[in-house]
Amino acid sequence: MEVFVRPAERQDAINLMQLIFQLQDESSTFLVEQDPNQIEPDEEADNIDILQTTTNNIMLVAKTDQGQLVGLASASALSGQPRIAEIGEAVLNDFQGHGLAQAMLAELLDWATTFSTVEKLVLTVQEKNTIAIHIYEKLGFEFVAGSETKILNSDHERVPAFDMALLVVK
Repeated sequence: MEVFVRPAERQDAINLMQLIFQLQDESSTFLVEQDPNQIEPDEEADNIDILQTTTNNIMLVAKTDQGQLVGLASASALSGQPRIAEIGEAVLNDFQGHGLAQAMLAELLDWATTFSTVEKLVLTVQEKNTIAIHIYEKLGFEFVAGSETKILNSDHERVPAFDMALLVVK
């Protein structure tokens, strides 16, 4: 089975919502700010359209050759700071360990350097997510000193986390 990484499209909205629900069920490190139960498919389709028409936001999906969405990655400009984008990514458990998260992150970095108006990428990662930390470090992200904090995970527990950042070189 082959998996392809590509920008999300309007017609992905329903499958994307299903993916988000499954990711939340599978992982304690994946958390969506807005309750997915409150988002209608048409609203999600509109959100995808809006994201994909800006130069400081993007959403990518990983899709199998059978049409199943198995991962997502996004970069979203911070409110009031359009040159800084926060990234996030997640892959279904059955598709982890095959380089998919790294491939999606590499696509985000390519977008950031060749197309976007973003100058810095930032993320918050749970300390226990050592595999993700390794991927981020491998692609050039660095620990932000003094950023240690506790965040809510998808089980609504406060867990240790910290920020990482990468300056985008054009």
